[in-house]
Amino acid sequence: MSFYAVDSKRQKMLSTSIVNEVKEWEERDGRRRPSETQARDEATGMPLWQVEVVYRQTSFGRESMVTGVVEVGCPHRPVVAEFAPVEFVDLTVEARVNKAGALTEMWRADRLLDEGKPAAAPSGQSAQSAGVSAASKGAA
Repeated sequence: MSFYAVDSKRQKMLSTSIVNEVKEWEERDGRRRPSETQARDEATGMPLWQVEVVYRQTSFGRESMVTGVVEVGCPHRPVVAEFAPVEFVDLTVEARVNKAGALTEMWRADRLLDEGKPAAAPSGQSAQSAGVSAASKGAA
């Protein structure tokens, strides 16, 4: 298994806005299955989430869009806008061959780059009028 560091600014990814919990695996009846318990990062103890993304891939000279998931640690469910660019801190990919002989990628990152940023201030005419009405209320 080989891990490769990926520059999140150069490997453009778009969020699908789908975020799921990573579940711990447990063995029951001689079979491994996902449990109801959310997995945690071994190093940080943070809950793990799968952020679904779409990105461009070139394979054998053919370009295509691929859907994948990036596993990240975050104290709360990340909120990402649909089809908005998303960047990760310390993004890595592991390339491996699955049981069917196909090449698969497993993406991981320490965190989302914009995690915890406050919502953007409203823009346009409504924001200006909201600011004016708030100012006039304060003056009254």
